[in-house]
Amino acid sequence: MQQQSPKRRSILRIIGSILLVLSLLLFVWLLGGAVAGGWIMHADHYGAEFAAFGKWYFALAGALTLAVILCFLRRDLPAALLGTAAYLPMLGILLKAISIADSYGWSGQTEQSFGRAASTVWRNGMMWNAVPLLLLLLLTLTRFFSYDAAAKRRAKRDADENRPSPPILSDDTESAQQDSTVVSPSRHRDA
Repeated sequence: MQQQSPKRRSILRIIGSILLVLSLLLFVWLLGGAVAGGWIMHADHYGAEFAAFGKWYFALAGALTLAVILCFLRRDLPAALLGTAAYLPMLGILLKAISIADSYGWSGQTEQSFGRAASTVWRNGMMWNAVPLLLLLLLTLTRFFSYDAAAKRRAKRDADENRPSPPILSDDTESAQQDSTVVSPSRHRDA
């Protein structure tokens, strides 16, 4: 397998980072945010459960955004874990909303979606949230498992293992023990 040049890797990482930010803004905040905002604004029609779905969606979108920020701060493992932990409940919310809409037979009410099932409109608006998660996982895990990162972790581990151990007795303790004399309480009784 041929190894890529460092310049090519950095260009690919920059392109991936730009795509990550654009997909986060477009898919999570614009498309998914429009669906969740519609749930909140029309809670009187959909019910309080959908208002809660919308609020949870925005909280989870914020967590996914925090995961992207952690990725840019080179905290790869926490970014991957937080991104996954934010996306899975987001997907659960969407699936629950779709099943409710299908069971009641709701259809879209806007001119663009009139006549289409509401679940289809919501699915089309929110399923794209997987794109930023996949890009986030790709960027974080390729950097975490890269040869350079593994070599750096190995060097740190070796330095920690080869560090001299602290002395059992420090110099202060030894000198204090030599200077002090043990006096038996039976010898010095008050008269």
